[in-house]
Amino acid sequence: MFSLTKLAELATDTSATGRKSLVSAVTDMFMTADKDRVEQISLIFGDIVLKVLGQLEHEARLALAKRVSEHDQAPTKLMKALATDEADVAAPVLQNSPVFDADDLVDIASNATMDHLVAIAKRKKIEEKVTSVLVERGDDKVLTTVAENEGARFYDEAFELLVQRAKAVPAIQEALISRKDLPHDAARHLVPFLSHELAERVKSLGADSVLVEVMAERAAEEVTARARRLEDEREQTNKIINEVAAGTRKIDDAVAYFAKQDKAAELGMLLAKVSHLPLGSVSTLIYSKSDKPLIILCKANDVSEMAYKSVLTMRAKRLNLGGLELNEAIKRYASLPKSGAVRSLESIKEAARQAHPEPAKDDTEKDIPFAVHR
Repeated sequence: MFSLTKLAELATDTSATGRKSLVSAVTDMFMTADKDRVEQISLIFGDIVLKVLGQLEHEARLALAKRVSEHDQAPTKLMKALATDEADVAAPVLQNSPVFDADDLVDIASNATMDHLVAIAKRKKIEEKVTSVLVERGDDKVLTTVAENEGARFYDEAFELLVQRAKAVPAIQEALISRKDLPHDAARHLVPFLSHELAERVKSLGADSVLVEVMAERAAEEVTARARRLEDEREQTNKIINEVAAGTRKIDDAVAYFAKQDKAAELGMLLAKVSHLPLGSVSTLIYSKSDKPLIILCKANDVSEMAYKSVLTMRAKRLNLGGLELNEAIKRYASLPKSGAVRSLESIKEAARQAHPEPAKDDTEKDIPFAVHR
């Protein structure tokens, strides 16, 4: 152990080497001090080093920070000075020093660089008021680091902000899915934009995971919503078809609507209704290779050429029809007079009556009465 006389001698050497030797000596004295003297030595140590800290080279400051960073009796003023030094000097102190309380860390984090914040984010334990500053000020690396830290605690508001930032940063998402303290609301906001890979990883976390619970809730909600949409669509379809049948809606409007929405089944239901044919006799006509039966039904029910073009466009997408084929189909539709279509429809209805004396709702494809080929 160095005597105070020796330290006084070292203090007279104002060169860089002399300052380094002085700090090294006084640090040795502090680090080896007995428990009953460490508090007194800490005061001397801090006072001396603070006076020459600005004269130390980077290497000496870094060595000092590493040596004293975990000491619970290190002088607070010196540690704060090191904590605001260059990032690599500050890092061991910010990450490990036990002398800082939450308020100290908040003060430092409020003005520090991102590299300094990363170091704070790596502390074994971080209180909520500190993580709030990290989340508010930090970049993606800071947020990912603190989210990965199991010793970090967050207010619900900080979790929500983390989730918002995570939308565009998969690394933050990955960190969050492993947290056991993720609030339910934050989990609900996180789940919708998880990648498929991360969602699969969540499923393996076990039933006690809030994310697994939220995913199950969302799945149930989606099933319910899908069923509700289907029911709404069914009611809308029936409403449109019944209005056409009652003469309160133009058939062109209904045909164009179903065709543009790519609703082939609904279009089949409409044509079956207005043609007084079993649905099973009509449902497969929309995409059948021959368009003659479809032309007959549409022309007999006063579907205009413009509305029929919407049907052709829908057919073209499914059957990969080219422009020439579409033009030919339009010509075939235009060339069939309505009177001829009506006679053909009557023949079709008669054939349907013979094939289905008592029409059933689930007529199968083999019973379709159309046997018309171009």
